[in-house]
Amino acid sequence: MKFSARTTLIILAAMTLLGAAYMSFGVLDMSPTKQVTRLTLLLNASGGLMPTSDVTMRGIKVGRVSDIQTTNTGLAVSIELDRAHPVPADSPISIENLSAAGEQYIDFKPKLIAPPYFSDGTVIPADRVAPIVTASDLLAKINVLFTALNLDQIHGLINDVSGAFEGNDDTIDSLATTAGLTADVIADDKALLATLLNNVSTLTTNMGDINAGQVISETGHQLRRSVPAFLKLIHEIEHFSYAGIGVIGPDDAVSVLVAKLGEYLDMMAGPLGSFATVLEPALAPMHDIKIDAGHWLDFWESTFNDTGGVRVQLNVPEWHHP
Repeated sequence: MKFSARTTLIILAAMTLLGAAYMSFGVLDMSPTKQVTRLTLLLNASGGLMPTSDVTMRGIKVGRVSDIQTTNTGLAVSIELDRAHPVPADSPISIENLSAAGEQYIDFKPKLIAPPYFSDGTVIPADRVAPIVTASDLLAKINVLFTALNLDQIHGLINDVSGAFEGNDDTIDSLATTAGLTADVIADDKALLATLLNNVSTLTTNMGDINAGQVISETGHQLRRSVPAFLKLIHEIEHFSYAGIGVIGPDDAVSVLVAKLGEYLDMMAGPLGSFATVLEPALAPMHDIKIDAGHWLDFWESTFNDTGGVRVQLNVPEWHHP
């Protein structure tokens, strides 16, 4: 079927209008009835943003960049937020990359979605935005890093590491075995280690408030001054220990007396044991008797004074006179 020129132009105009409407409403999210909150974000650098960049909150699209203008100190980015998705005013702000190739967007990352929210006409300063790192900046920093590296030093370091491992297979295996055993101990005693760390944490809590560092430092100074006196004390004790040599020796009378007393006690141990066994039933009724030693001491002190006198108290009975 062949259309006339006028019909073809009408069809092309209709397709153009439909495409423009789709781009406006479907792609650019433009709607004359849509309620938006307009913000201005100040930036030191664009970071790759464009007037059609998306604006998200926790990764969900909530608006778009409508315009970017230059200022005396940087850029002013106009943002349109959908009022159906209010953004908290204390939200951290960053410019993210959708992929390594670019496609930057503005992302709000609130900790809690709660009032107060951004209001229409709010101007957000540049210091609220996290530092922007673009791919070109990253490549430039990597280039500076490789420029600063000394290839000869890196080569020498690799040779040293290689020489350390060469011929030390048994040592490396032992280290690996030790590391495995250490890991097993940590896995088996994880609860005990956690308790130990908690106890250490509790012990060291608030040590700064009691000036523990200063006290320990002063203790160190005091101990350093006390060491000579402590050594002198040990020397005197050692000197005193030699004073008894020749006085109480193996053949001295005191040692002989102690040996005899030991023999006597051994000889009497048997008869005393039998006597105690026989005496135990007779003393059983006296087990529950308690002697008030304090009362007798008070009585003794009240009766005998320090000068050798004795105090006697007589109770005279009362009687009736005729």
